[in-house]
Amino acid sequence: MQRRPIRSTSLKAVGYDPATQTLEIEYRHGGLVCYTGVPEELHQALLRVPGKALFIEQVIERGGFGREVLK
Repeated sequence: MQRRPIRSTSLKAVGYDPATQTLEIEYRHGGLVCYTGVPEELHQALLRVPGKALFIEQVIERGGFGREVLK
C-alpha cells in the first residue's frame, strides 16, 4: 500500500486501500500500524482534522477496528 506524507507532529504518513478498508499509519518514531474495517469516511475525516494523532486515539483506536502492529 502506498502511503502519503501528512502534516502531523507524531504521524509521518497515511495509506488507505478502499477495496479492503485497510488504513496504515506510519509514525515518526518508526512504528507502523494497520487497521482493518475502517470506512472511507473515517479515512477522509483523518486527512481533514487538525489533530490527527488525537483522532487516531479517540476514533480509530476506540472504534473496534482490527489492529496489527507491523513495525
